[in-house]
Order: sequence, then structure tokens, then C-alpha cells
Amino acid sequence: MRKWIFLAVLCLTGMMVQAQRHEALSEKEVAQFSSLFYTNYQHVKMYICSNLESVKAGDVIKVGVYFRIDEGWNIYDNNPDADGYLPTKIEWRVPEGCKVEKVEWQKPVQLGENSCKMGYYQGCFVVVTIRVEKLLKSAFEIKAECEWQMCDELQCIQKRGTAVVKLKNEGTKKTKFYSILKKW
Repeated sequence: MRKWIFLAVLCLTGMMVQAQRHEALSEKEVAQFSSLFYTNYQHVKMYICSNLESVKAGDVIKVGVYFRIDEGWNIYDNNPDADGYLPTKIEWRVPEGCKVEKVEWQKPVQLGENSCKMGYYQGCFVVVTIRVEKLLKSAFEIKAECEWQMCDELQCIQKRGTAVVKLKNEGTKKTKFYSILKKW
């Protein structure tokens, strides 16, 4: 009995966390990623984009990582208290003079009818907001060092990958992803 109560609380907790997260990208927004370079990790492709291609001190950069997941596979949410699976993690590496302010995840879905595991089937979008306080170089990189577990009905595979976006210190200039990232 206690086990079922505990599982029910976990499910409700997961739903409360969901309400604080963003909806999935639209098909049109996902299509924009097809023009980007991606890194292929078997059943998960990882894309990275930013709202700005060039910045100056005082700007706020939004960088998004999109995990495109093959049909029949899933990855898990970022719940650090996950039981029975490895949560998806992203460590953001920013240059000196930049500060990570917040990270926002796409709202996960329940993985299976009788499961409290939460995750993503087709795609997962994660956005970090970074404040540029001062820049010491004319060009710099923001890195997303990622770790996830991808599963199908028969197996689970743990993967790691790094996505990098390059920016310039030449004044504020928007990218074609500005409108997508602005919503986050």
C-alpha cells in the first residue's frame, strides 16, 4: 500500500513540475533546425542554436539545445531524483564575463500508461539564458555538455555529447532563431 501511495505522490509531483515548463516546439519550429549542423548519437540527433550571433556587454543570450529522437525511442526528463533511469543532464560552459541565469526545459510527457517515468519521445528542447556582463575576447563559444539515456522497448543506451555555438563580440545581431527563443 505504501509503495502505491509513494508512486502516486511521485506522479503528482512530476505533473506539478510539468506545469512550470514550456510546451513542445511546433512542427514549423522544428523544421528550422534542419538547416543546422547536428551531431548524431545513434537514435538522438543534437542541434544547438542561439538568438544572437553577435553580442556586446549587457546583452542577454538565449541558447537552445534540441534533441531530435528517432521513432520508437525516448529519453528521460531532467529529474535528479529519478528512480530506475538516468535523467538527462546538461552542463553549460560559458566564457568568463558571462553568467548563466536560468535553464528551462520542455514539458515532459508520461512514458507509458502505467509508469511514473517522465521524458520525451520525438524531441526535447532546453534553453539557457545567459547574461553578458563583459567580454574579454572578440569571439567565444558556449558549450552544452550533455548526458542522456535513450531507450526503446528492448534496450537502454547511455550517451554523452557536446554541442557548441560560436558567437562574436561585435555588437548585437539576431539570428533566425530569435523568435523561437524569445518565447522561452
